Amino acid sequence: MSIKIGLIYRHKALLAILLGLALIGSACVRSAASSEEELAGLATEKAIETADAEIQLTLEALLGSATVVAPSATLEATSSPAEAEATATLESVQLTELAVALTEAAASPTLQATNVQPPTETPTPNPTSTPCYGARYVYDETYPDGTRVDPGQAMQKTWRLQNVGSCDWSSGQFELVFVAGDRMAGETPLTINITVLAGNYANFSINMKAPVEPGTYRGEWMLRTKGGDTFGVGPDFTQPIWIEIIVRG
Repeated sequence: MSIKIGLIYRHKALLAILLGLALIGSACVRSAASSEEELAGLATEKAIETADAEIQLTLEALLGSATVVAPSATLEATSSPAEAEATATLESVQLTELAVALTEAAASPTLQATNVQPPTETPTPNPTSTPCYGARYVYDETYPDGTRVDPGQAMQKTWRLQNVGSCDWSSGQFELVFVAGDRMAGETPLTINITVLAGNYANFSINMKAPVEPGTYRGEWMLRTKGGDTFGVGPDFTQPIWIEIIVRG
């Protein structure tokens, strides 16, 4: 029991010293504030009084909690004097560190804002430049896929295309060429005698003849410059256009 009373008195004496240090710190704050009261005025004085009141309330709470956390009868009965002394010393150190932290917070009440840098934007790469030659399939003017025809029937297949390249298709400088499948008597190469400006639309026709044997037939064609550059449709302008028919039995 004497150990408990001694520890309580020691806690209260330590806390009294801490209270004195805190009051001295707050007095320094009040002294610094009074030296600048001609600039800060009544608002600064009220702020200091509020900070003092908060420190006082915090220290009073610590005094109350010190009594609560003092070694209990159970600790006295189950712990040796050396263990009780070590526990009381640890609690005193923790209370001292907390009081110092509160005093420093009262002396510097202004919070420093963190300088947050905005995220760096990744530049968007420039799109790929439009190629000189490129076509876009629009639709079939005649003989859409799956059209049924008679054996040996004459046909004129017509595709509607758009010039989506950056260069014009000059008359006489381009031709349709057969590349795969069934040619169906279509002339190849077939010179194109119309001019199609970049961005414009045009119809491309070729005369053909259906096979005499029943079945499904498909012929693929592409565009080619007189210089030998072949191009077509699709994302990379390498796909052909085609005709697909069914010859009746």
